[in-house]
Amino acid sequence: MDLQAQLTLSIADKAVANPKRIKLLKQIDVTGSISQGAKLAGLSYKAAWDAVNDMNHRLSDAVVVSEKGGKGGGGARLTPFGERLVQVYALTEQMQEMVLEALLDQQVPMQSLLDVMAHFSLKTSARNQISAKICAIESCELNDRITLKTSAGQTVFATVTHSSTCRLGLTMAQSVLLLFKAPLVDLSTTFVVSSSDNQLEGEVIAIKTNGNSFEVSLDIGTPEPLYASITRQRADEIKLSQGQRLYGVFKPEQVIIASMS
Repeated sequence: MDLQAQLTLSIADKAVANPKRIKLLKQIDVTGSISQGAKLAGLSYKAAWDAVNDMNHRLSDAVVVSEKGGKGGGGARLTPFGERLVQVYALTEQMQEMVLEALLDQQVPMQSLLDVMAHFSLKTSARNQISAKICAIESCELNDRITLKTSAGQTVFATVTHSSTCRLGLTMAQSVLLLFKAPLVDLSTTFVVSSSDNQLEGEVIAIKTNGNSFEVSLDIGTPEPLYASITRQRADEIKLSQGQRLYGVFKPEQVIIASMS
């Protein structure tokens, strides 16, 4: 299905920027002329002038400035605000395309925009990328302890510096992305009550090996599985097998928090 949408920016329910107007602004930027820009954008000069005049007067800043010329004719150029309008429109279109693609892909989590963007565009060396919601922040002078819940209701703890909490603007009920590498995750057959480590319960759904090490995927009830990288010795100790119930164990200090704030 080729699902598409046209982006229109409005003020008081009246369009101020749409595909035609943005195309006009791009052509004015290239040609330095409203008349030439109008031709390339497929508009009459009057329609182009009316569009520019409307945007200049209804937006907070002018988008185009023009100069009356003598012998050589006049010119026109985008203002810094006009350039930003074109850039913001392009970025918003990209985000809109991501969300429409996510609608057609049942594997994409839809809890927040961060989930959607992470699925399509966030590339990191961290194998684990799990979305969670902040439910408690214990602040201290140096390090803060953040308590979070995954979409499946399991608790995760993260330890970050207090300055990081402030810089990221972390708040209660905020959706964030938790990043940590697979080699930092151990696997255990038992839950240790006295441990301060994270212990996420899940079912082994995939096992990959190169002979000396194993990458194990645990279904922990979230859209993305939890990945652990363990040695053959550790795999033998826990009697690793498909369908086994295990706990993914990792330290709060090893969790990186990503936020859109």
